[in-house]
Amino acid sequence: YGKAYLFAGDLEKAKQLNMAVLERRRNTLGDDHPDTLEAMHWVACIQEDLGNFQEAEELGILLVNKRRGFSVNPIQTLESTGNLALVFTQLGRLREAEELNVAVLKTRRHLLGENHPETLIIISNLALTYNKLGRLQEAEALNLEVLERRRKILGYNHPETLLSMANLAATYNRLGKFQQAEVLEVAVLQQQKSSLGENHPETMCTMSNLAFTYHKLERLQEAEDLGIVVLENHRRILGANHPHTLLTMRNLAMTYSKLGRFQEAETMLAEALNKQTNLLGNSHPETLRTQSNLGSTLNKLERWQEAEDLLLPALEKQKNILSANHPH
Repeated sequence: YGKAYLFAGDLEKAKQLNMAVLERRRNTLGDDHPDTLEAMHWVACIQEDLGNFQEAEELGILLVNKRRGFSVNPIQTLESTGNLALVFTQLGRLREAEELNVAVLKTRRHLLGENHPETLIIISNLALTYNKLGRLQEAEALNLEVLERRRKILGYNHPETLLSMANLAATYNRLGKFQQAEVLEVAVLQQQKSSLGENHPETMCTMSNLAFTYHKLERLQEAEDLGIVVLENHRRILGANHPHTLLTMRNLAMTYSKLGRFQEAETMLAEALNKQTNLLGNSHPETLRTQSNLGSTLNKLERWQEAEDLLLPALEKQKNILSANHPH
């Protein structure tokens, strides 16, 4: 039942049920029983989906160490390592994420083959890491590879295929290919609304990405209208402090800034920055991006010193973390 709630997008209910299962298995089977580790795996996945990255990391490291220690099923160990790499990506620890993903991918290709669903998941995760590292050509190539294979193996409307389309669209956005991104996102959103419903986290994520694309295409009224809907849904379903909520808030604020509504943009960006700093830390790439956006908005308000105090430290940290050639 816990997994059913997870796939349906009801993350809090999934968390409650899976944590209860984990506690019960620990008490009856012990910490190291395979069934206990399986329950731990699902709790870690849900914590990551909920944006509880520190909790997901702690469980993920524990799980990898336990499964490596037993080494009975190398496939399960790879699964845990791949999930930990995804958490590292979300935490902004991108070099560590890349190293883990590359190692897992090499072994999965050897054990499972190029077209196995688990192999494709890791290729997709590696593409996400490259996307965040600014290695956009590599991210695009990997996303195209995964999309083509999933279409052949799973079909055009499978949730994993739709996720690949959304990931490719996100890379197109970073590359400035906004028209191509829009075409993909509109197609994905239509299918997700039909199969998952409007309030599913994956549907909302696509809506958020489409609002960002409209922003880049200068279709600002559409960007605002969609951004407001997504932000309300994110707050209601994921909570006001979820990373996706904060990204949506930042994107909507930047639309307000483009519309000349600088005071509204400042208020929203300041709130997002404060929450991201508490949640992710002051050196996380997403925190630094919000800090830069707030600095730019203060610049437009002619509050030069406040703008400089935000922009210069953010730029220095971004250079150290992402390299000087990163798009941001």
